[in-house]
Amino acid sequence: MKLAFAIQRKIRLAIMLAVLMLFIIVFSLLESYNVTRISKSFNSIYEDRLIPAVDLFSIADHIHSKRNQLFTFLFTENISSSAIENYIKEENLKLDKLISKYESTHLVRAETNYLARLKKNLSDYKRDELLLIETAVADKETAKELYLSTTVHLYNNLTKDLMKLTQVQTEIGRELLRESQESQTSSGFISQLQFVIAIILGLIIMILVITDKQVNIPQEKYKLN
Repeated sequence: MKLAFAIQRKIRLAIMLAVLMLFIIVFSLLESYNVTRISKSFNSIYEDRLIPAVDLFSIADHIHSKRNQLFTFLFTENISSSAIENYIKEENLKLDKLISKYESTHLVRAETNYLARLKKNLSDYKRDELLLIETAVADKETAKELYLSTTVHLYNNLTKDLMKLTQVQTEIGRELLRESQESQTSSGFISQLQFVIAIILGLIIMILVITDKQVNIPQEKYKLN
C-alpha cells in the first residue's frame, strides 16, 4: 500500500517536474525574443535614426552653404557666374546622394510625407537658383529682387521640412528606446521567474530522492530477513 502511494506521489511529482520544465522552455523562448527585440531596437536607433539624423544635418548644411554663396554672388562681386554655377552643381550632387541614402533607411509614414515635400521644395529651389544666376548675368538688380521675393521663401520652406523630419527622428527614437526598456524590464521579470522555478525544481528532485530511499529501505530489510 505504501509502495503504491509512493509511486503515485512520484508520478505527481514527475508531472509537476515536466510542467515546470515546460515553463522554463517557454520563458527561455520569451527571453530570447526580448533579447532579439532589444537588439533590433538599438540597431534601428543607430541605423535608422542616428545616422539619418546626421545626414539631415549634412543636408541642411549644404543647403545653407549654397544659400550663402548665392547671396555672396548676387550682392557682392567676389564670385563669378561660372564659379557659382560649378559650386552649386557640386553641392547638388552631394545633396542628391545624401537624400538617396536617407531614403534607403526605414521610414515611417510621416517621414515619407515630409521627405516628399522636402524633395519637391528642393527641386523648386534648384530651379530658382539657376534662374537667378541666368538673370544676374543679364541684370543683377532684377536677380536681387527675385532672390528677396522668391528664393528666401523657398529656403524657409526647406528649413521647415528639415525641422519636421528632425522632430520625427526624435519621436521615433524615443519610442524605440521605450520599447527596449520595456523589453529589458520583461527580461528581468522572466529571469526572476526562472530563478524561482529552478529552486522549485531543486526541491522536487530532493523530494523524489528522499521518497525513493524511503521506499527502498523496507524492501532491503525484507530481503535480509
